[in-house]
Amino acid sequence: MSDVYFIDLTEKKPGCTENPVIRLTQLLSRVEEGRGILRVTSDEREIPLKVLEKLANKRNLKLEVVERDGTKITVTYSK
Repeated sequence: MSDVYFIDLTEKKPGCTENPVIRLTQLLSRVEEGRGILRVTSDEREIPLKVLEKLANKRNLKLEVVERDGTKITVTYSK
């Protein structure tokens, strides 16, 4: 059974290691290695769906839009 990782990019955390893009790419590496599924919540005004799609394409991952509520979007990445 695969692990399921969650990341909410709408949360603001201090410090450079907590940068949302850094956190996202670290977790995408796990999915890319086949170690799980990643569920991401983002505000499209900050990280548009096109950017999330490009990250999936670059890593040969599947992207599925799970939920949309105004500008808030939730997607899953899988191998």
